[in-house]
Amino acid sequence: MPILGTKKFWKPASGTIATQKANQILKNSGYINLQLRTVNYMSKGNFWQSTFGGKDKIALTTTLKYQTGVESIEATSVQDVREVKVDQNYNLGVQQNIAVKIPAISDAIAIEVKFTALKQDVLQAKFEMLNQPEYRKGLELAPTVVGQVLTITSLVKNLFTETDPKTQLEATYAAIISAVSEDNPVTNGKLTQGLLIMISTDEGDKFEGAEDDKFNLKGDTLYYDDKQVENTYVVFNITFESVRGDNEKANWFKKYNEALNHLDKIMTKEDAEEIKKIYDESRIMWEQGNSLLEADETYIQGERGKLKAAAYSAIKSRYSELNPVSKPKENVGQVLFSISSNNIDNLINSLPATGSFVEKSFSESGNLNNAFVGSSFNADKVFSLIEKDTEAYMKELEKYKVVVNFTKK
Repeated sequence: MPILGTKKFWKPASGTIATQKANQILKNSGYINLQLRTVNYMSKGNFWQSTFGGKDKIALTTTLKYQTGVESIEATSVQDVREVKVDQNYNLGVQQNIAVKIPAISDAIAIEVKFTALKQDVLQAKFEMLNQPEYRKGLELAPTVVGQVLTITSLVKNLFTETDPKTQLEATYAAIISAVSEDNPVTNGKLTQGLLIMISTDEGDKFEGAEDDKFNLKGDTLYYDDKQVENTYVVFNITFESVRGDNEKANWFKKYNEALNHLDKIMTKEDAEEIKKIYDESRIMWEQGNSLLEADETYIQGERGKLKAAAYSAIKSRYSELNPVSKPKENVGQVLFSISSNNIDNLINSLPATGSFVEKSFSESGNLNNAFVGSSFNADKVFSLIEKDTEAYMKELEKYKVVVNFTKK
């Protein structure tokens, strides 16, 4: 199956810094959203269609391959099905999500867009069924969503295998997610947020020496130097968020809420030992939530630490409200161990203020492992730094209009 000739151009998102380097998406730094922003189809009929007039029935499909090491997740969806007259220009708009908040932990992402001519009415009916909104979900890495996506992908692939429909247009974009920023990431095949424009040159190459900044998207239509582009083209909108926030459906979220609500039992107790027991039980639930969160592949490691610290701060705060006269004694090392998964780099990445203090405190001895064993430094200082880092995380969430719900009563 031939891949049609395409040229690739890039535009920064409106209101962002214009350089490619500033917009490059780095590995383990946050979450990727991929949207098929708009598609233009220049219908080219065969000799008889061009001479006597005719129509094509076409289906637009997308495939996303998310590659991490030896593991690959593939998601194929039918984005549009319609009938078009030949030798005319059609703007499909579309605006469909291909991927939603997937963590930038993969090695590469490949996106394929394909226009297929449908020669059978039965085949068209099947594609139209798969074009329903419930089957056009953007890929997330939540297990339930992945299961749905894989099922739909299998159905679409079977349609192609059984009928061998004719491909009218195929455009592919593959991008590496790198750990190092560079001056020209798009040119070098690195994933970069912004508008990625892919123009087919099969209708004639009118873009030799074209300049990226002369492209402009007005509504769903692409213009170059204020003239409407009539070639077949695809525009992707690639965005990035450094944080995801919580997930109320996740088991770790439910466990954190259970730990927080468990503290309400303090209101019915007066004995100090019973109150301490309730707090200790709540802390055990927090540890259990941490273990569940570590297994959640929809989050980057850095945000896992932030969420653990946010849940811990919420528990400490709730305890102080219910029992302001006493403070529980805790093993600082154990708390840091659980937040960081026994890794100082994780701690520094998740909680910069806390991690830097801990690193500095143990740098002289040269044994950072001591930070996760004992509590030889000021516990109040560490806990205040955890709160400071948590407040910074909350402000970052506000930037993206995301709320961490387990901190709310």
